Amino acid sequence: MKRTLETVRADVRRRLRRETASAAVICGSLIALGVLSASDSLPALHDDMRVSGFLAGFLTGLFAVAGVITIRRIVDMRRALRDDAALRRLHAKEHDELQAHMEREIARTFIQIMPALAVVAIFAGALVGLEAMAAVAATLVFLSLALLAVKLYVKAGYRHEVAEDA
Repeated sequence: MKRTLETVRADVRRRLRRETASAAVICGSLIALGVLSASDSLPALHDDMRVSGFLAGFLTGLFAVAGVITIRRIVDMRRALRDDAALRRLHAKEHDELQAHMEREIARTFIQIMPALAVVAIFAGALVGLEAMAAVAATLVFLSLALLAVKLYVKAGYRHEVAEDA
């Protein structure tokens, strides 16, 4: 099915709204974490400030990486909405079969090595303290559940598209 330029533009606008909301949540989380860290209000588990420092650094790094990636996507989409040629390039880049295949292989490989990465992360957290190890383990469980939720969401979207086409 060939998509018109207006259909692609509408899709990019919808995705841009989602990415902007994500960026706002990430920035809000970074600000809240910064305020908690600066005011020494970040709860120190068992009165161990090293653990709070570790958690604050870990979360700050996590939010910073997510923020940079999200802002980069927003810039690309805004640029594409201003210029038809950029919109076509963005659409071609996102629907390139080789790129999609590589992304699937990377995701598959990452999921296969995720248990080993989890063990390494938990041991690295254990070097800081029991609470840090528990925090890293909880983060990994949360990310695994988020991955499962995204997978279910995408599958439901494909089912909906198939039902509409039928």
